[in-house]
Amino acid sequence: MFNCVCVASRCVFAFAFMAAAWGTANAADLGDYNRSYKDYGDPIVVPPDYFSWTGFYLGAHLGYGWGSSSSDNLPGAGNGDAFDGADGIDVEPDGWLGGVTLGYNWQTDAFVFGVESDIGYLGAGDSRRTAIAFGTADYGGYGTLAARLGYADDRWMFYAKGGFAFADIENRAGAAFGGVTEPFDATRSHEIKAGWALGAGVEFAFRPNISMKVEYLYMDFDDDRSGNLDGDVFRHENDIHTLKVGLNYSLQREFEPLR
Repeated sequence: MFNCVCVASRCVFAFAFMAAAWGTANAADLGDYNRSYKDYGDPIVVPPDYFSWTGFYLGAHLGYGWGSSSSDNLPGAGNGDAFDGADGIDVEPDGWLGGVTLGYNWQTDAFVFGVESDIGYLGAGDSRRTAIAFGTADYGGYGTLAARLGYADDRWMFYAKGGFAFADIENRAGAAFGGVTEPFDATRSHEIKAGWALGAGVEFAFRPNISMKVEYLYMDFDDDRSGNLDGDVFRHENDIHTLKVGLNYSLQREFEPLR
């Protein structure tokens, strides 16, 4: 009987010891859960990445141009009526265009400031002939140097641009009798003409360093004058609208995310 009591007491003691040890270990494990959030310091907040348009870029574009060109006479500036009875003549040149682009952007918050230059070829032309007058207008090379102001919404950018424009333009005009050109009443003006440009567009970056844009641009060129063998003076005015699609490639490895 005494032996049974001893064995039973030993079992109870062993069980009590194991229970105490298990409770102590679990209390230690739960210690971290009992700490206040203040004991860990301020939480770390990782801001999201925002697309940046800052940097140099180059690109290419294709599009279409359409406009108006007029030639009229200035009786007070020459010997007489350049068109011998006609007030003048208007034509509407149109054609395809293509070229390359180089530019740089600076981004501050959602606003993008940039400088952009285009150079290319514009194959727009038109001619018209009546019973008493004729006129033609043909474009060649063209270029722009403009400032851009944009608003960026991540990979989308909406912008306006304006600046200088130049184009190789040829104007021909003069009097005709019965549809036949009079050599002494004909004139020709062919030169690189300067003017101004104004437009707007939207651009989307579908890759980290490749974007696509659609842009409208209006170019107006200062009027110029030319003469003929009769001593008459002509005035020529040219303007054109363009709509183009382009791809731009950032010279950076990829656009830096804004923090």
